[in-house]
Amino acid sequence: MKRSGILLVYRFALLLALAAVLSFSGCKKKQPPAPAGEGEPIRLNAAADIENYKEILRKDPNNLQALIGIGNLYFDTNRDLLAIENYRKALAMDPTNANVRTDMAICYRRSGNPGQAVEELKKAISTNPRHAQSRRNLGIILIHDMNDIEGGIKAWEALLENVPDYPDRENLKAEIARMRSTQGSGKQVYK
Repeated sequence: MKRSGILLVYRFALLLALAAVLSFSGCKKKQPPAPAGEGEPIRLNAAADIENYKEILRKDPNNLQALIGIGNLYFDTNRDLLAIENYRKALAMDPTNANVRTDMAICYRRSGNPGQAVEELKKAISTNPRHAQSRRNLGIILIHDMNDIEGGIKAWEALLENVPDYPDRENLKAEIARMRSTQGSGKQVYK
């Protein structure tokens, strides 16, 4: 066999080996991290799922699970005003759903209305005092958006008090201590 023929066979074998390694190594496109709250990663078929929910809602406009599902897809795809619209309808049927109310609050924050986000989080907490994500997000919004450091610290302290098994407890305690130590010193707490 000529040298060029051997090189061609060698290259082909190398390509096959590389393809096999990539297919078995789990080389997949990574999904973006989950949004704030208890959402799920954005799925590539979100548009099709949204259309499926729209069809369900055309037939049954009061289908609570479909309203929440489409709201979650709009949340995941950062279409906050559409998510809010569907979350409002779902909350009209189930006003005690802290997960939906918390996600709606995040949509309000992302759409430039942190004051409404705070109100929604307070409602979620009033219906479910042990809802950790509502309390965590309340602190974040108070600190970052409302420039209310003390209010944010108090929200996080209430989280630690009301949710003793909070998984990120030690990190949150350390952050509260760091913020308290810099609060009166004139140091900037957050950029």
